[in-house]
Order: sequence, then C-alpha cells, then structure tokens
Amino acid sequence: MNRFVLFLFSYGMCVVSCSHLILYLNYRTLGYSWTAVFYYILHAAELYIALGALVMMFIVVYGLSP
Repeated sequence: MNRFVLFLFSYGMCVVSCSHLILYLNYRTLGYSWTAVFYYILHAAELYIALGALVMMFIVVYGLSP
C-alpha cells in the first residue's frame, strides 16, 4: 500500500512539473530565443522536481528500496 501511494504521489508530481516545463516553451512565442528559454528551464525548480519524481517512480516500480 505504501508503494502504491508513493507511486501516485511521484506520478502526480511528475505530471504537474512536466506540464509546467512544457508551458515554459510558450516563452518562445513572446520573442525569447531558444537559448534563453532552455536556460530558464534548466534553472527552474520544476526540472529538478520532475527528475526526482522520475527517479522515485523508477525505484518504486522496480522495487529497489530495502
């Protein structure tokens, strides 16, 4: 049960943070260059939340925790 709840939490965090990262690409329509947009995405907290959620989902699905 704990693994299922942890999976749902990490999946939700992954969906929310990845959708924010996709929405950041709309800055391109405002006239920003690709380098400025990717620089902003690389320094946004959502990128690190998405990576952490993906790692957590990997650990939960494959049962790597003790």
